[in-house]
Amino acid sequence: MQKLPDLRVAPIEMIRPHEDFDPFRVDRLRNRIDADGIQINPMVCTVAPNGSYVLLDGATRREAFNRLGMPHAVVQVVDRAAVSLGTWHHVLHNGDVEHLESALKGSETVELRGDEGTPRLTFGNSWHTVRAVGTSLNAALNALVDCYHGKMTVTRVIEPSIASVSATHDDWSAIVEFPELTLDDVMTAAIEADYVPAGITRFVVPDRALRLNIPLDFLRGTEETEEKQAELDDIIAKRAREGRIRRYDEPVIILDD
Repeated sequence: MQKLPDLRVAPIEMIRPHEDFDPFRVDRLRNRIDADGIQINPMVCTVAPNGSYVLLDGATRREAFNRLGMPHAVVQVVDRAAVSLGTWHHVLHNGDVEHLESALKGSETVELRGDEGTPRLTFGNSWHTVRAVGTSLNAALNALVDCYHGKMTVTRVIEPSIASVSATHDDWSAIVEFPELTLDDVMTAAIEADYVPAGITRFVVPDRALRLNIPLDFLRGTEETEEKQAELDDIIAKRAREGRIRRYDEPVIILDD
């Protein structure tokens, strides 16, 4: 039998996000999950030294579950050594760059500098590094994102150079290049609740489990975590015996996530 993913029933309060969430996306997802009546995909986590589950992917989903009053969710636990972490950078469109620059210069949390490094904000042919003032780097990153979130259209890119962005987004107004984070940075952000902005960490998880399709009524039940875990194990084992679990080696494109 093929090796099955490590799926666990976890109390919501034990699932610790490392990033902030977009409340508008949370509301949309909350309504969709409630209408569907199922948890389609497990949240992806790794286990912290204190036993909590550090959420690598699924901050919006976790908050949606929290707002639905769900006591439990199913998580896929992955080995830290098997996970690779990259960074999403932001390309900004259709906004007032001068207003953005003015907002940052008026911030008490960040300052614009001319030295090297990241985070870096590029307007046309000029750029500024963004430095924290009396706060953590993550708080400064959130202050930076807050200056354009909801005010400008944002596209995520892997390569933030002007040449690369111009080749695919010739209407760009500004480029925000974020620092490269490590998995230790992510673990610390989760444990200390010093979250990074939503949408800048990019995890590649081998053997990610999809289409779990577990009823919310099962997760809402009053049974203890251990009882729900035993029932989940039976469900997955039965699907395996019936040949309903498949592993795909090729890359997969999700057309409606």
